[in-house]
This record gives sequence, C-alpha cells and structure tokens, in this order.
Amino acid sequence: MRTFPADREFLVGATRTVLDAAARLGTRVLVVGGAGALRSPGDPDLPVADNRAYVPDEYRAVALAGTAQLRTCEAHAHADWVYLSPPAELEPGEWTGRYRRGTDTLLTASADGRSWISAEDLAVAVVDEVENPGAERHITVVHRPST
Repeated sequence: MRTFPADREFLVGATRTVLDAAARLGTRVLVVGGAGALRSPGDPDLPVADNRAYVPDEYRAVALAGTAQLRTCEAHAHADWVYLSPPAELEPGEWTGRYRRGTDTLLTASADGRSWISAEDLAVAVVDEVENPGAERHITVVHRPST
C-alpha cells in the first residue's frame, strides 16, 4: 500500500488500523513495507531512506513514509507482526525461486552493489514467510544469482 507522491499519514494510519484489528483477533500480520527502513550496507548508521545511492531525491518521501510505517509496527504494544522490506529495486521479471533473506540491512545481489528482486520472487518470499515464519521482526530479501 504505497502512494506516490507519499501519503505518510494515510500509510501510518492504515497500518495502525490493521495492527489493531490483528491484535484483537490474535492474528499475525506480515507488512510488506519499503527498503528505506533498512540500514545501508557498509554503513549501519545510515538509513537507506537517506542514502542517495539507493533512494533518489524524488522517492525520499516515499522511503521516509515506509520508515514511519515500520516505527508504527515497532510502537504497537499488542500486535504480532513482521515487516518485510524489499530490496532497493523491485521490478516485474521472472520467477526463479532464488532469493536470499536477511534482517535489517539492505542486501545486494551482485558484486556491483545492485539491490533487486523480481516481483515474482518477492511473492515467493512472502508466501515462505507466511508458511514458515522466522523469529525476526524486520526482514529483507534480495535476488540470489544462480551458482
């Protein structure tokens, strides 16, 4: 649920509403958020939302809205949630079934530093997390090249 231009208040409010309902029902929520909420590779003190190598200026407000969305999840006292940050680039492509999973730091798929995944493989990662949940609250995935 992303808008462009970013509507941070809508995103935070909608996330809080879903978390409230999930807490009442005792249901776990998987939020597919944004890469801006991750830490930068090689500089864990630099949020991806502030890293121009991954977030061009015109998308910074969207990245910051995703960070606010994660903070909303973290602040919720009663909901069971996991926040999945996709890599910096998410694009239509092909299903490969190959991805690598991480936690709160942006992953890269290749030596050139590209951080990407196909929408099809992100969908696989979402289903995998729903079917076999991990212990982490904030996760990310990236394309894993074939060996």
